[in-house]
Amino acid sequence: MDSRFHNNDNDDNHVDHVLHDFLAFSDLPSLALSLSLSLDRLLQSSASFSDADHLVDRASTMGSILLEVAKHSYRNRASVHNSLTWPLPPDLTIKVFSLVDKSSLCHAAATCKLFRNWAKDPFCYSHIDLRTPVPKVNDALVATIIHRAGKALRSLMLGVVPDATTSSGSCQPLSDTPRKCYSCGHKRSQKDSCHLTRCCLNPLNADGGALGALLRKLHLYNIGQMDSPSLVETLSVCPSLLDLEIVGLDVELGRILSSVSANCHLIERFAFAASTTGRNKILNIQTCSHLVAGCPHLTSLSLRGIRIHDYKVRILVKGFQKLKYLDFSRSVSITGSFLRNLGNSKGGNFLEFLNLRDCMHLKEMEVARLLTAIIAGNFKSLVHLDISNREGLGLRTDRQHMCYSSR
Repeated sequence: MDSRFHNNDNDDNHVDHVLHDFLAFSDLPSLALSLSLSLDRLLQSSASFSDADHLVDRASTMGSILLEVAKHSYRNRASVHNSLTWPLPPDLTIKVFSLVDKSSLCHAAATCKLFRNWAKDPFCYSHIDLRTPVPKVNDALVATIIHRAGKALRSLMLGVVPDATTSSGSCQPLSDTPRKCYSCGHKRSQKDSCHLTRCCLNPLNADGGALGALLRKLHLYNIGQMDSPSLVETLSVCPSLLDLEIVGLDVELGRILSSVSANCHLIERFAFAASTTGRNKILNIQTCSHLVAGCPHLTSLSLRGIRIHDYKVRILVKGFQKLKYLDFSRSVSITGSFLRNLGNSKGGNFLEFLNLRDCMHLKEMEVARLLTAIIAGNFKSLVHLDISNREGLGLRTDRQHMCYSSR
């Protein structure tokens, strides 16, 4: 046998005996004092101060090593215990981990080696929800979790949502109330997250868009630094996108819709709520026509707080023949004329939800025609209608002298 292996065995046996003898000391209150006195005697017998300092350093180092070894052994024993007593099989545990929020998942991963290995499974990160009531998520965290998900990523929700229980489609853009950003010291608006920037979606674009290729759901809320070019670049690598929601971002709606038309042909739901301080969102006929041609599977369309005229709305509604959900609340241009003869057409026949809440130019005459059509048997699938308006419905056609009825 090689002498090196023989020497290693002797060294291991020697360490085992030393550690066994050391741990055999009775755990008495006087043990600390005994060790202290013993170390003092060794220091006094040292030939020089440098030798004494070396002994103190060695004692500190050996104590630290022993502590770390004990912690490591404790974690290993905990993992073995958990593997024997944990009632769920690995695949079911990973499924449970995928359903919890990512903060709880990190806490679970810190408990033991077994949970940490399971928590690294990409499936645990296939549905990422990093919405927070206050800005506290940064680009680095988003990148880390996206890379953990890898090609298993299916949905991603980011941004500031004041109420974490807010359902999709009901979140509103945040107001522009000045607040101080404690991380960088300057004043910012409430809607502006000083942690997420326009680069937060860059991991989806890496490697030719490999991580965004299978993404089905993307929701972005009140990310103040997001811009149109960055979002358009991300949408260009998400051909499998089915659900896109954009709330409170200062981006150009026309550019976003053009990108969706060109790249997201499978999309079924599109929701957009204009930023309270953003530029005017004006759609042209060409953008509407391209959206209809490029996204034939759309069943839910929500464009809140934008400027769009009735004839363009009619192009959209009649073009999307599977449309069930329609929300143009807070529009400043819609009068309601697009509703005429819509209930018996292919585009409006399947409508189940229609929201025209707080459309400031919605006319009482058009609403009356709509209700008459519903009574006559049109809009057979309609189960929800909201035409409420804080100012009442418009009575006159002249916008310069608009007056309202509270009926």
